Amino acid sequence: MATGRTISAKLLTDFDKKVIALCEAVSNSLKECIPEENRSIYWKKFGKISFSRDGGLGLGGGKLQRDAICTRGRGGKAPFSNRNLRWHPLTVAAEKPRHAREIERIEIENNTLIFVVNINGKIKKYPSDKVHELPVRFVATSKHWQEHIEIVKNWNDTQWTQNSCVIPAPEACGWYDSVETFSLLGIAVAVELYKADYETVYSKTIELLKNQDIDKNISLPSALFPTSREDITRCPITKMSIANNLDQFRKEDRGETWQPNWRTSKKDEGDDASIQIMHVNPLVEKEIRHNASNVRYGFRWSNVAMTDHSLDETLDFMEQIVRVHGRV
Repeated sequence: MATGRTISAKLLTDFDKKVIALCEAVSNSLKECIPEENRSIYWKKFGKISFSRDGGLGLGGGKLQRDAICTRGRGGKAPFSNRNLRWHPLTVAAEKPRHAREIERIEIENNTLIFVVNINGKIKKYPSDKVHELPVRFVATSKHWQEHIEIVKNWNDTQWTQNSCVIPAPEACGWYDSVETFSLLGIAVAVELYKADYETVYSKTIELLKNQDIDKNISLPSALFPTSREDITRCPITKMSIANNLDQFRKEDRGETWQPNWRTSKKDEGDDASIQIMHVNPLVEKEIRHNASNVRYGFRWSNVAMTDHSLDETLDFMEQIVRVHGRV
């Protein structure tokens, strides 16, 4: 029976474990900077870490892990992982982006996707449950799927679950981008929601990044990492602290709706002021934009307003709407 879980969800490479461990160290440091009475709620909601590719079943990992280092949850009849690490080495795109090598071809054996790649002149095959072991990032483009469409379009949910092994190219990034976004989002919630001292949190986090030993050729924090408290902790659209609520903009209370009382309610995630990950410029296939200069926490209302547009496009649109309604 299909579970919707990512293929090889619990199978981490040693490299994966090191990156997740660094994020865990950052999260532990943040927790220690938070007043004691707020630490447990921070850990439960944002800070806890699951050593898995998908952030753990349900709410196994905290929100920082799901937002910063995991891709979005996905379902449906497609090879997308239902969450995976953002540095996962197999992506899909319409055309080849600059940040990935192109695979040779796709084969199908016993209802299993096989990705054929060229690594240093040697042709190797990786089935769906082994693609996480690829040594560098590859991409399967639209052309690679053409000859298999008549087969895969008839696969059922179980067969697709057994092949949920790729991530969309726009959601991919380097391990260091994932760690930096985890860190800056963590600083934002630790300071604004849980009352940690900004200077202390910032300096301790920067020190952990500087001392990373995953790859000494990578210098952290990068030039993309923000230095301003306001830049890190405020919603990109409203410029309000993410600790604010938006009650002053709601004319009526949000009505109650029926929810199955045998399930964990996620209704708060639909509140206008719920905290969501935002990309100041929308993610695209051709370049990596999930990085410290582009990722922020903001309000759900702001995120919905932006959809897949840039901040400038959104503000231009809002300005036009205000003008035509005579609210200037």
